[in-house]
Amino acid sequence: MKEIQERNVDAYIYLMKLEVEKWTLLHDGGHRHGIMTTNISEALNSVLKKARVLPLKDLVELIFNKLVKYFHQHREKAENCVHPFPTRIFDKFLRIKLKSREHKVTTYNPREGIYMVKSPIQVSGTGNNIYTLQLNNKFCSCGKWQTYTLPCSHVLAVCRENGSRTDAYVPEIYSRQTYIKTYQANFHRVLSENFWRDVPFNLTFYPPNMKKERDRKQGKRFQGGNEL
Repeated sequence: MKEIQERNVDAYIYLMKLEVEKWTLLHDGGHRHGIMTTNISEALNSVLKKARVLPLKDLVELIFNKLVKYFHQHREKAENCVHPFPTRIFDKFLRIKLKSREHKVTTYNPREGIYMVKSPIQVSGTGNNIYTLQLNNKFCSCGKWQTYTLPCSHVLAVCRENGSRTDAYVPEIYSRQTYIKTYQANFHRVLSENFWRDVPFNLTFYPPNMKKERDRKQGKRFQGGNEL
């Protein structure tokens, strides 16, 4: 915040008026897992932008078919996954593990899980930093463990030092079992309109009262609930 204030006072004042949970990882309560984009909103906009001009029945049918397709694709990926985590998470975990081999660990209190981890000096002159790790409290002074909930390289370095299982510190949300459960739901085929039940009310839709414009109106994007 101090850097923002020094660079642009107006930006600092604007941000301080907003809820910090919406624009900082530090105050997100660990719910974002390091994600600061509006992925869900962008995905919906990408899929439904052209579909919004369709009649209601066709719009619902398109959404339903898209969901069936997406669930099928991810279900196959989850069931064919041979790693303890989904492929994307496993690859990231391996990169962090490779980086951890360069760290030097000093044990302070193994019973309370307190360690000091020193990073190596890089060619660029960076590095050579010292971090405090509290393994029992799942805390690292680098802040990455708390922000992303996935163990940082300092945690894996300590696990290598004391012989702990590295996957024991990976949250269940990243596990292959959770990935499978997320997409295990089954969809039932929609029957023909001839088999639909009658409803005790009538639905009548009228086109909106809009003035026709010469230029084509651009569709607006949907905003996510966490957007400013």
